[in-house]
Amino acid sequence: MPRGFSVVELMIVVAVVAIFAMVAVPNMQELIAASRVRGASSDFYASLVAARSEAIKRRTTATVEPQATYWSTGWKVKVGSNTFQTVDALPNTISVLPSTAATTITYGLNGRVTAGAQTVVFYVAASPIKARCVSVEPNGMPRVRMDSNSDASDGCN
Repeated sequence: MPRGFSVVELMIVVAVVAIFAMVAVPNMQELIAASRVRGASSDFYASLVAARSEAIKRRTTATVEPQATYWSTGWKVKVGSNTFQTVDALPNTISVLPSTAATTITYGLNGRVTAGAQTVVFYVAASPIKARCVSVEPNGMPRVRMDSNSDASDGCN
């Protein structure tokens, strides 16, 4: 009895694996993009919480400010004049609103926002992935929520 596989059997297995790969790759790309959006919004939220906490703990001002002009270039948390935390630039696939020059968010010693209360939206352009909105209320508490649709051009609903 001969052992092994025939060429026909091998070609059928390769065809089935190729079909499964064609179905799985687009879903995997969406999963990765959604994970990046979730990670970017979570990092921003964590930076806001850290700045608020340090402002209260040290009884001084703390700021969250962009590395350059936009939030997509990364941001840093400063307590007084010392840099407390730095976050690197976001991947090119992640877009951020507002797309204009970012406003520094400043926490006072009581944990309230003294300047820069705003909503920052993280999303993937031209994608069905829902945007994530991080809002900073004047009372200082940040909040993360998903946008009701994937078109982030209107901000968060």
